[in-house]
Amino acid sequence: MKILIREGRIVNFDAIQNADILIHNSRIIKIGRIEEKADKEINARGKVILPGLIDMHTHLRTPGWEDREDLTTGSLAAAKGGFTTIFCMPNTSPALDNEGYLKWIIKEAERIGIVDIYPVGAITKSREGKELTEFGILKKAGCLCLSDDGDPLEDVSLLRKALEYAGMFNLLIISHCEEKKLSYTGSMTESVISSKYGMEGIPSISESIGVFRDLELARYLKVKIHLAHISTKRSLEIIKKAKEEGVRVTCETAPHYFILKVEDLEKNNFHANFKVNPPLGEEEDIEAVKEAIKEGVIDCIATDHAPHSIAEKELPFTKAPFGFIGLEFAFALSYTYLVKRKIIDLKGLVEKMSYRPANILGLKDKGYIKEGAFADLAIVDLNQTWEVNKKDIVSKSKNTPFIGYILHGLIEYTFHKGKIVYNRAVSSRL
Repeated sequence: MKILIREGRIVNFDAIQNADILIHNSRIIKIGRIEEKADKEINARGKVILPGLIDMHTHLRTPGWEDREDLTTGSLAAAKGGFTTIFCMPNTSPALDNEGYLKWIIKEAERIGIVDIYPVGAITKSREGKELTEFGILKKAGCLCLSDDGDPLEDVSLLRKALEYAGMFNLLIISHCEEKKLSYTGSMTESVISSKYGMEGIPSISESIGVFRDLELARYLKVKIHLAHISTKRSLEIIKKAKEEGVRVTCETAPHYFILKVEDLEKNNFHANFKVNPPLGEEEDIEAVKEAIKEGVIDCIATDHAPHSIAEKELPFTKAPFGFIGLEFAFALSYTYLVKRKIIDLKGLVEKMSYRPANILGLKDKGYIKEGAFADLAIVDLNQTWEVNKKDIVSKSKNTPFIGYILHGLIEYTFHKGKIVYNRAVSSRL
């Protein structure tokens, strides 16, 4: 089947051009002025065409907690948000720590056929931080990266072995940087507000100490490492210096770390939908994150999509679980709060949400619109504004602090390997 997208504005990380795109089956076969007929034509005049977005950090709760999210609903949420490739974290029940679970996730994603889902394998068995998983077997099963997400390895010797073995198999270690002995009883950033309400705080050094430890290890071993959801000014100072000194580090942040701050907890009566780990920071942290995105210290913008049930998020703030969903809003949040406010341009946003993740993870034929590449695309109307509304959320869980936000940039179509997996016009009528 041939699909012709006419008169769109194609945005790559390094160039913007006005051109048609001809898709045949799963690939882009021609870009330019195209006169030939196709089985289906889409008029993209006045809209931009982006390479399919790639999320390095998603929680799909499968297996074990399918009441919160499953592979189908997570895929639908991703497609609605313009994502065509997502990486699901292993903090499931049971953990994604063996060949069977990884192959099952990949096979189910292929059966569902909406987006590519790559499982992130656990570094240690059952994510207990005691015994390494079989890295070679996990790689053979289709794994590209490993993490014990949410449970950083406390045993530095074990982390050293993990980084060394990962290098042998060309696997990327994704590190959750947190010193649990400093943060384990906290619910929010240690601040004037935590003191005011008598809540146990999480000191910002809980993250930065973990960052420093992991980067010193990566420096010593001369290996690559990726740091997840970086949120504090001090962490970014450490990462910037390490990069300048040649440490092979990449890192990500999430939209809430350049939009929300600790004061938003008080303004929203400590609703648990604002509870996240790392916790929302101070104004100086928000500004540091934006500057680091602008300077390239932060390589990627991920969602850290974390579905929870209504019952869980109705618990008192200190008892509720951390995290909230983000797949459906991440692009619009980033476009609204970064591009519209001239922190970065649209090409820079494409780099953070598509090109760099593809490059870091070694995904060939993804992250860049060109002839011969997979037809993973998102058509976006940047002139449209829309309101985040709970009834429109397709994720199984609805826990987000962004309900009621007015955002710029509306996903009109998402293509996954040449197949239309999201069409706003059709979805809005359902």
